[in-house]
Amino acid sequence: MEKQNYSEITISKISENAQLARRTFYRNFSSKEDVVIYSCTQLCESYIRYLDQDIEYSVRHIIKVYFTYWQEHIDYLTVLTNNNLLCHLINVSNKYWPQIYERFRVHWKDDCSDEELEYCLLFNMGGLWNVLIKWLYNENRDPPLEMERMIHKSLHYFMKSI
Repeated sequence: MEKQNYSEITISKISENAQLARRTFYRNFSSKEDVVIYSCTQLCESYIRYLDQDIEYSVRHIIKVYFTYWQEHIDYLTVLTNNNLLCHLINVSNKYWPQIYERFRVHWKDDCSDEELEYCLLFNMGGLWNVLIKWLYNENRDPPLEMERMIHKSLHYFMKSI
């Protein structure tokens, strides 16, 4: 997809590029969309492993880690965005929120109920996705530390208004 639009890519081209027979492709995937979904799954699993390396669970730190991870994968995100395929990453990532939720539940269980935490995480993840999408469309992307600062500031003002 870096060289050609997704809509122009054929199974034959994918098979040829991977040096596989078409039938080998079809043993593993039923469509080129399945390849995109598979790569999004790999990216989400990598994000989970990335989170496993971290032990700090402050909101500021989580935001910085979030944008640091996606900045490391900016080329792939750009390809998805340019081909209107970012929705696949969002759909796949939604399947991983229970695993992420479990990490936070263990560390924040004394501060709120399971239901409150689940709603809080869903609310925040929706906001982070939207900010990530805006960030992707900016040519001059702010670094993760600046993203963390801006989002923290907006959360602060949001909470003051309540």
